[in-house]
Amino acid sequence: MSVLEGNNFVVSDLRGDIDASPTEPLGLFAWDTRFLSRWLLTVDGQRPNVLSTDDLDYFYVQFFLVPGTGTIYVDADLSIIRTRAVGNGFHEDVTILNHKDQPVDLKVRIEAAADFVDLFEVKDKLPKKGECYQRIESDRLVLGYRREKFVRETLITASAKADIDEHGLSFAVHIEPHGEWTTCLEVIAGLGALGEYHEETTYGHGDRRARPNVKMSLDKLGEAVPRLSCDWPSLQVTYRRSLIDMAALRFYPMVLPGQALPAAGLPWFMTLFGRDSMITSYQALPFGSRLAETTLLVLAQRQGTRIDDFRDEEPGKILHEQRFGEMTAFEERPHSPYYGAADSTPLFLILLDEVERWTGNAELVQQLEMEARAALTWIDKYGDRNGDGYVEYDRRNKETGLENQCWKDSWNSIQFADGTISRLPRATCE
Repeated sequence: MSVLEGNNFVVSDLRGDIDASPTEPLGLFAWDTRFLSRWLLTVDGQRPNVLSTDDLDYFYVQFFLVPGTGTIYVDADLSIIRTRAVGNGFHEDVTILNHKDQPVDLKVRIEAAADFVDLFEVKDKLPKKGECYQRIESDRLVLGYRREKFVRETLITASAKADIDEHGLSFAVHIEPHGEWTTCLEVIAGLGALGEYHEETTYGHGDRRARPNVKMSLDKLGEAVPRLSCDWPSLQVTYRRSLIDMAALRFYPMVLPGQALPAAGLPWFMTLFGRDSMITSYQALPFGSRLAETTLLVLAQRQGTRIDDFRDEEPGKILHEQRFGEMTAFEERPHSPYYGAADSTPLFLILLDEVERWTGNAELVQQLEMEARAALTWIDKYGDRNGDGYVEYDRRNKETGLENQCWKDSWNSIQFADGTISRLPRATCE
C-alpha cells in the first residue's frame, strides 16, 4: 500500500505495518532516504489482522483491523482503525473501539526503527557506512544517522501518554464498555544538512483535505484544467482520476519554492528528471501549462556549464536526474545532478517551443533565451560529435555513468538483431 505527497512517500503492507529488509522498498522515504524501516502495531503482543484497506486519496489511507489470534479472527470484540496522511513525514491516528459490555485493559505498542538507507543502497544491496543512533528527548523518540556532516533524523511523538524506549512506544490503554481510545502519532523526517527540518507534519488529526506544499492546491488544479462534460460517467471518473494521479506525482524543487513539476513515479523515481519530467509536462499541456513552465525553469537553473566527466556534464546540456541521498552527497554516485542523457537537451527546446505555441507565453521564451541558445550550441558541438546530423552519446563516466543515455537506458537495451550489444558512441531514434 503506497501513499505519497510531494517528496515523501510511505510503502507498507495492507495492515499499515512496515517491516523492511535492506533490499525492499518498504518504509517512509523522503529525499532519497528511508526514514522509517520498521513501524509495527501490536495489541497485547499480537499483530492485528486486516479486514479492509481504503486508499481514500493519494496522500491518505485507512486500515481497518481486528486483533490477531494467531490464525483467524472470530466475532471480534475489538476493532482498530489506522488512518495515515503523508506530508513532511506522516500523521497517523490509531483508534481502538471496544464492542464489549465490559471494560478492557490493553497493552498497545508501536515498534519503530530506521536504517536510513539511500535508495541506491536498496537497489544495489549495499551496506551502510555511517552510524545509526537512538535517543529519547522528553516526550519524543529520535532515530538518527550520522556520517561525517551528513545527518538525518526521524522524530516520533504521540498525543497519548506513552512509555518511550529506544525501540518504540508503549501505551497502557483502558477502554470503557462501548468506548474508544485514540492516539495521534507524528513521524517527522528531518534533513538537517538540506535545511529541511519541519516541526510538524503537513496534516493533523482528522485532516482529509489535500494541502500540498505548492501554490496550486488540488481543488485549484481542478478549476484550472478543462472541464469534461459527457453522458458517459465512466469517462468523467477516469478523467478526474487521471488529474488526481498527475497531481500526486508533483515534486517540489528546492530551487523554486511553492512550485511543482512531475516526478517519474515511486518508489525509485520520486525526484527531478530531465526526460521524464519534460515528456509528462509536454503531454499535459492541453490541460495546463504550469507543470511545463516550472519544469523548464528548474532545468534551466541546473543546465550544464562545464566539462565534468564524473557527472557527464557539458556546457548547455540539460540534466538527466538529480538525487539528494547519502551516496550522492559523498560522490559515490554522480547524481548531483547527473547529465547522462542525450535526448534531454533537444526535449528542453521542444518543450519551450510547445509551451509558447499552446499558451502564447513569449515572456518565458525571452527569459530562457540564453539557456535555449546554450542548448542549441550543445547539440551542434557536443551532441553531434561527427557532424552527420545525428545526436550521438558516449559516457564520460566509465564507472558509475549510464552506458545508454537514451529513453531505454538499461545497459543492454541497444542490441543488434542477433542480440549482440552495439558499440559506443550510439545514435538512437526513439
